[in-house]
Amino acid sequence: MKKLKIFFFIFILFAFHNAKSQNNFCIRGVVKDSVSGNVLSPVSVIADSSGYATKTNNHGMFLIPVIADKIYPIHFTLQGYKTKVCRLKANCSDTVIISISPAIIEMDEVTITATRFETKIKESPVLTQIISFKELSLSGSTQIATALTNIIPGMDFYNEGSGMTFTMQGIGSKYTLFLIDGERIAGENHDNIDYDRLNTSNTEQIEIVKGASSTMYGSNAIGGVINLITKTPVKPFEMSLYNRYSKYSELESGVNFGFHEKHFSSFTDVSRESSNGYDLTPETPDLHTVEPYQIYNAYQKFIYNATSKLSFTLNGSYYNQEQFNESAIPTHPLFIDYNGSFITDYKANEHFDFTASFHSDRYDNYNILERLNNEKMSIYYDLQHTARITGKYFQTYKSIIEKQTIITGVEVVNEKMFSERIADSIHRMNNYNLFLLDEIKIDRHFSLIGGIRYDNYSSVGSALSPKVSFMYSLGEFNYRATYGYGFRVPGIKELYYDFDLGFIAVKGNDSLQPEHSKYTSLSAEYNHKKNNASITIYFNRIDDMIQDILIANTGNKYTYINIDKVNIDGMDIRQHLYINKNWSVNGGYSYTYAYDILTKEKLSGVSKNSGVAGIKYSWKHGNYNGMLSFGGKICGSKIFQNYNDATNSFFNDHFTAYSLWRATLEQNFYNNALKLSLGATNIFDYRNHTDLIDIDPGRRFFCMINISIDKLIEQIKSKNKNQ
Repeated sequence: MKKLKIFFFIFILFAFHNAKSQNNFCIRGVVKDSVSGNVLSPVSVIADSSGYATKTNNHGMFLIPVIADKIYPIHFTLQGYKTKVCRLKANCSDTVIISISPAIIEMDEVTITATRFETKIKESPVLTQIISFKELSLSGSTQIATALTNIIPGMDFYNEGSGMTFTMQGIGSKYTLFLIDGERIAGENHDNIDYDRLNTSNTEQIEIVKGASSTMYGSNAIGGVINLITKTPVKPFEMSLYNRYSKYSELESGVNFGFHEKHFSSFTDVSRESSNGYDLTPETPDLHTVEPYQIYNAYQKFIYNATSKLSFTLNGSYYNQEQFNESAIPTHPLFIDYNGSFITDYKANEHFDFTASFHSDRYDNYNILERLNNEKMSIYYDLQHTARITGKYFQTYKSIIEKQTIITGVEVVNEKMFSERIADSIHRMNNYNLFLLDEIKIDRHFSLIGGIRYDNYSSVGSALSPKVSFMYSLGEFNYRATYGYGFRVPGIKELYYDFDLGFIAVKGNDSLQPEHSKYTSLSAEYNHKKNNASITIYFNRIDDMIQDILIANTGNKYTYINIDKVNIDGMDIRQHLYINKNWSVNGGYSYTYAYDILTKEKLSGVSKNSGVAGIKYSWKHGNYNGMLSFGGKICGSKIFQNYNDATNSFFNDHFTAYSLWRATLEQNFYNNALKLSLGATNIFDYRNHTDLIDIDPGRRFFCMINISIDKLIEQIKSKNKNQ
């Protein structure tokens, strides 16, 4: 018995020692700002393999208990900062220092748009601008169009008679391709998509590649590509609510929530937007500048990581916008969109990655017949299907070159359109294409990328789109040069329009040929922890541009022909300076000389000079922090081409130079669990008085509140724990 007791005592002592030893396995550290050196709180700290998540305390410290003495991948995330992943070894006796960089510093950010695969911006020969969610939120609106107008010089959204449109680098919207997670958006209307479908609440970042990008994305990418990257949750649970109110009863409300487990992630976003509209020209009661409207948006994303090599993504969205006509006309429009994607990613080994995807998008336009119990009458739909297989080969060398990445893919696109205004009501267009991209990094200074794409369209035949880009890096400077082809095939409407409204008639032309462009750019970029600046000079020549012309001896009947030749020469300058932990400034300037070679006239809607500027002051005190920002946009004079019903002819409407300024006070309570924003847009009350062009309706004050439920729960738990 005595021996048994001794054995039992030794066993208990050993078990206690073993448990104590296991508890000694941990990772502890402090998270700091890489620029100011200040500690940061509350930084989310997540251990991938164990699923353990915590936050840094008010002193920037964290501690993660682990079960074994090994290396763990740890994620560090904080709004306004770039996510950082570190591989840390369990060691309770040491305190590691983790430095994360503010989001305005773009040196290590990752872009997808340039090559369809992740590439660090500083290593990509293709100059890409990234706009973070933090920058988008400073616009004081959830509308993507408003945010881009405020941030990018030379990009101007405005409402015209047929809806919202924009110009960028001197050319119209039909020459710039909008994407969501790399997929096209259905619903072309007067050369535009429905921009109200796009909002910031489910957008993680926006990537912008200016200039010809048809090598990767095909038709319409003459002026560039704007790719919205949707959010993917990284925390075990996250949820937020927001509400914004402004003049004209503009109300934006929404909720998004997500979770991330070891193998499965989900993100959901639901939003509603409404307004009573406004009328800037009461002298013409039959024309209301912006009609009252209400918009519903819903987005869902599922990600399943079956293994470390295989993952599946399923996403989809629903959009519904109803506009209420203020005139005596007893009908009003309704717009509905359904879209979804299924994506499979497979990493065969360290050299080969494969992606297969299918995307479908249907956009409908109805007339609501108010005298027939609001019966829906279909007047237009656009249905697009896209199937794509993409492969990536990566190899490092110890010879003449350092590494090489080859990307190739095949894509099939089918479009079907119904409209009362096209001949035979329904038409289809099919596209088959192949693309190849080869990126070579010769050494730490020099890299280049070359590619070519072959497209075959059922309507107009084939097109080749080559592109080459070079980059030379020297210290904190990057120098880039690009030469590429772009093209745009005529749309179904331009080919097959056939309608007569009495005051105007349009007849399509099925003999139209694709528009082609040759684009050249030179750029220099400076990257420093406190300073990011770039300058780009570009030259874009567009041939066989499609233009509408009056058919001889008809008076009011138009058709389309390939006639125009356009030159766009310009310069873009961007600057973002991080002065210290409190102050930062940013600015940008765009010079654009865009003219028709045949008529020598300036292009419609283009300002030769435009710029943006902003200054931000931020502070932190305990669990409270805030930011005061002031910024604006200055646009030079421009002309717009409008249609005169009385004379059945087009005329130039001249706009003088103008500026739009805004101010926002953002206050964050309880470690960013509650955010309150107060501000004003168009502070100096600029208004343009015209029936057909609406740049801004005047000064508006707004209030926005955002509640992060997950952060609020963490604050409550932390408070109860400390009591």
